[in-house]
Amino acid sequence: MKTRRSVIVVGVVVFATLAMVLPAVQVCRDWAYIDQNSGSRKGYRDWSLGWRSGSWYQASAVEAFMRSNHPAEFHQDWVSYAGTGRNLFGGAILRGHGRPGPILSLKPELIDDYCRSASETEKRRLYDVLKSRDKGNIQELVDEIYKASMLETDHKTEPSGGANRR
Repeated sequence: MKTRRSVIVVGVVVFATLAMVLPAVQVCRDWAYIDQNSGSRKGYRDWSLGWRSGSWYQASAVEAFMRSNHPAEFHQDWVSYAGTGRNLFGGAILRGHGRPGPILSLKPELIDDYCRSASETEKRRLYDVLKSRDKGNIQELVDEIYKASMLETDHKTEPSGGANRR
């Protein structure tokens, strides 16, 4: 009886210790970066034991344009925008990242939509403004792109559209 009680107490102590320690132990870190010049994004997961998994890359339309039309002038400048450390249960226990600026608010899909209808000059201007690091000019361009996106969305959902005609 005494041995059984000792085993139960040791089990409870071990369980309580693990329940307090494991949530605080970082097992991996999710990283994400944005290219400040083009809006392309990439990321991966670094594990505490030294391996890397889950690598991904999302090239923007600006990158595709520059690589095909101005490859010698295309340069990337990657800045971290997410660096989340995770415990054994997947919970975030650490956050750390850089400050990419207004480019981060431009979602890749929005850049791609803008570039679909933009001229080559407008695409090049987008790259040049982003590369300049002038936060004021970048914010103006971001606002322009959002306005153009809103107008296009409004145009697509007008009540006088073909689907609403009798």
